[in-house]
Amino acid sequence: MRPTHSPGKSTFYLFLCLILLVLIVSGCFPLSTQKQQNGITSPPSPQNVTPPPHQLRRFIDTWNNIHLFQSFDYNIHDAAAIARYYDFVWGVSPGQVAAFRAGNSKTLISYYIPFHRDGGTFSNQDVGKQHNLAYWKNFHPDWVLYQCDRSTPAFEYGNPNIPLDFTNPAVISWQIQTYAQPASENGYGAIAADNLNMENLFAACGFYRNGRWMQRYTGEINDPQWRADIVTWVTRMQAALYALHHPLALIPNLSIGSVAFNDPTVQQVIDHVDGVLDEGGFTDYGHSYVTDLTWVHYVRFIEHVQQENKPYYIVNQFKPYTLGSSQIEWVLASYLMGKHHLASVSIVTSQEYGSDKRFSQYNAQIGSPNGEFYQSQGVYWRTYSNGLVVVNPSSINEYIVKTSASHYVDLDGNHVSQTFTLPPHSGLVLMPG
Repeated sequence: MRPTHSPGKSTFYLFLCLILLVLIVSGCFPLSTQKQQNGITSPPSPQNVTPPPHQLRRFIDTWNNIHLFQSFDYNIHDAAAIARYYDFVWGVSPGQVAAFRAGNSKTLISYYIPFHRDGGTFSNQDVGKQHNLAYWKNFHPDWVLYQCDRSTPAFEYGNPNIPLDFTNPAVISWQIQTYAQPASENGYGAIAADNLNMENLFAACGFYRNGRWMQRYTGEINDPQWRADIVTWVTRMQAALYALHHPLALIPNLSIGSVAFNDPTVQQVIDHVDGVLDEGGFTDYGHSYVTDLTWVHYVRFIEHVQQENKPYYIVNQFKPYTLGSSQIEWVLASYLMGKHHLASVSIVTSQEYGSDKRFSQYNAQIGSPNGEFYQSQGVYWRTYSNGLVVVNPSSINEYIVKTSASHYVDLDGNHVSQTFTLPPHSGLVLMPG
């Protein structure tokens, strides 16, 4: 759908003010100024959650116990009945908004869009699959993002939806008018932008302008121009969402991939979003486990995002028939290592989204953290007001460890000896028993 109007001068000046405000606020918790504890960089002490800017909905405080979020609502038939269990819902269909609101007025409800693929219309996203290349060549030929052969669209994940040139301001205007504006007027609190990849995973290369080929990327996965353009898109999109009559938060499904956590463009993205959904989690999209120093850096990154008063939603996927008690305990122990005021968790089998799936282990009343996590006896520990969390993130080593008390049980109620063995990539959440 073509944009029907352009912003006026007042909107333009508001846009500039918003950009300046974001730049001033960004960097309040830089990694380089954080304290050291047992050789691990620690974030500042937990602080009260402040209201998000521009009258966005407040985020739920996750300081106590385990907090959950839900991905999509395909198979949820009574949203009002289950809304109370979830802090956030990633991708709510328009017909379910009222029910989720009725069940829990505090739940953050988001409208799903692909970051730069054709997402159909607000009321019928399936239409995007029907808009083939011929459609876009007729509608907006200069919006299509191609591979370096100059003819093959840079399709993502085998999805037939046409990828669009997200550097084009007209594309962002179209996304705002097609998706964000109606979402704003229909009770949503956020835009859930999918597949915001810091890597150029699908060999995107360029586009046409007035019939002339314009190459922007190398087509390689590691592409600084691609990362810089990601920063530009989130900056423009967030400002446009804030300028709506009912402002919306921007919460992308952020994939960092092989890009370092401390890469400047990663921080710039964090500075210009309102929260992060991470589909990789502690299980690398269900392919393996996040281990060794990568695990440590990942937990610190989760903490850092929260210290910027932005929620971190962690999806943890497992291959079918591999999800059991020890896997659940690994995820929850890892999550509790980095949870502060703004982190929620989800555990599913591969791409098992859209259903209300809650495990009994989520009910653990472990209380709130007593401090930061630390390393001892070769593994990592964190004490809570009503329990203890221990994780061995090593990919190869097992450790025999000893607690200071002998009265603990795990999340299944099994007694845990005072001295016990932690295999590679394993964790325990210990409660008084």
